[in-house]
Amino acid sequence: MSKRRALAFGIAATITLGVVALAAPPNTKTITLDCGRGWKAGAGGAYGGIPFIITCKNGRGSARIADPIGTAYSVRIGVESDSVAGDCAFSGDAASAEHTCVEVVLTIR
Repeated sequence: MSKRRALAFGIAATITLGVVALAAPPNTKTITLDCGRGWKAGAGGAYGGIPFIITCKNGRGSARIADPIGTAYSVRIGVESDSVAGDCAFSGDAASAEHTCVEVVLTIR
């Protein structure tokens, strides 16, 4: 292989690796609130120092947070149906979690 060809190959490989490194996804977490049929809920809290608010009604709501610092979280959830209401609070320190408040499920992934 000639020096010119080797140099061109090296430059192309470096550029390609640089683009791959830039295209890497950021550190993100998805927080999901899943309301069963007939339920609505709202949740507010923080994960890794990043605040979030989510709502759902007869379905799912979610929020994505980018670049949390650490894995500590705290969240408060208010839920209600036509006949029942509930208020729950959860906290922890984990990369993923799942908590249930009456008939509403919060997941962190």
